[in-house]
Amino acid sequence: MKRWIALLLTIVLCFSLSFTCHGTDAGNGETTEHPDTTEYPNDPTLMPDIVSNAAIVMDAATGQVLYEKNSDVGKYPASITKIITVLIALEHNLDMDQIVTMSENAIWGIDRSSTNIGLDVGEQVTIRDLLYATMVNSANECAYALAELVGGDVENFAKMMNEKAEELGCKHTHFVTPNGLHDDDHYTTAYDMALIMRAAIQNDQFREIAGTVSYTIPPTNLTDESRPLWTGTKMINPANPNYYEYCEGGKNGYTTNANNTLVTFAKKDGLELICVVLDCDGQKYTFSDSKALYNYCYNNYMYFYPLSDFTFSTDSDEETEPDYILNNYYNSLNHELINLTVDKNYCLLINKSTDTTKIERQINLFDKSSDNILGEIDFFYQGEQIGSTPITNGTPSLSSQISAAKDDNKESKVKVPFKNKLPITIGIIAIIVILASLSIVLHRVIQENKRNERRMRYTNDHRPKRRRKRRTYKDNDYYF
Repeated sequence: MKRWIALLLTIVLCFSLSFTCHGTDAGNGETTEHPDTTEYPNDPTLMPDIVSNAAIVMDAATGQVLYEKNSDVGKYPASITKIITVLIALEHNLDMDQIVTMSENAIWGIDRSSTNIGLDVGEQVTIRDLLYATMVNSANECAYALAELVGGDVENFAKMMNEKAEELGCKHTHFVTPNGLHDDDHYTTAYDMALIMRAAIQNDQFREIAGTVSYTIPPTNLTDESRPLWTGTKMINPANPNYYEYCEGGKNGYTTNANNTLVTFAKKDGLELICVVLDCDGQKYTFSDSKALYNYCYNNYMYFYPLSDFTFSTDSDEETEPDYILNNYYNSLNHELINLTVDKNYCLLINKSTDTTKIERQINLFDKSSDNILGEIDFFYQGEQIGSTPITNGTPSLSSQISAAKDDNKESKVKVPFKNKLPITIGIIAIIVILASLSIVLHRVIQENKRNERRMRYTNDHRPKRRRKRRTYKDNDYYF
């Protein structure tokens, strides 16, 4: 009996130790439970704790960064790569109804276990179908087909992708595939992906496609069945628990190497933001991280319009002097042509805790203009510059106005009609011709006289003296 009791106690002790080991990490004091997205509703000024290992929130209008975490660390993007693929295709102004025949490379050049919509070699779909399938359903064969269509082949299209990324200011990005399937040399950063999305949403067609919840590909030449597609960006789907009412579109991605990735754009109270999360362990956390970051930024930031009631005439004398501008820069022009203007809709994205009465304004006037820019207004808060906007000339066309003024000055001078000028001109020409002719004749006469004088001197010096001879007659001479 004692043996059975001892055996029972041993089993209980083993179970106890087992449960204890699962509850804590072996000596490092950290829990092994999966971290969760954490917000602080009681103190919205606190940044949320997110699961994603890299993230950024960028203002779509200004490019100002409101939040970042490892935003310049290289990460694998997975299918968010398709954002730049679709953008490049749209920028080529393709005919959306053009029929594309799927190539063997497009069908078999991808991992068939990766996301696709089951197209086959020789199947015909429209460019519109390819674009929507690429963004909405993340169809890898469709992204491949777009690359072939635009670039000729995937390698050439990858060059186009990298050139576009460089053009947008991406510093740590290199693309190899149009769909984001893994390649060790295919990488980006959260900041660079925000730049790419910022450029993409300036295209209205892209915004429409990226904000589409569902799309149906109609029957093709190889199938009588339609293909209904649903977005993987669950934040824009009202029927999904991850729905976020201010989110307007985006693209998600996943590979084993990249982990979960997501790029979205949202708008609230006129403030449009772009959120990127990379290397996230769990798709649901890409959505909760993005929501938390959006909530934090919308709770803490706002647009401020520092020039809404600004006029040069009411500003202080030490800040601007119209006479100074005119004398310093336009001293040779008609002062009526100058019309200093600023963008009264210029806005600063500031923290809501900022005391806007302490935002200082400094007006700088240039000695020389550049593209009709006469100066700039810089804004400072607590000694740090937080913005700048140009001062321009509001006259419709300064150069044309100047030309017109010069023409007016010319026309104001006394002008002699052409018909009255003609006889005078002919008379002057005639006098010039006559004087020239007389000059030539006189010159010839003088030269001829000089030659005659030289001849006479020569003749007198060399002529033999003539002696008069008497004639003698001989006897045989006859006289008649």
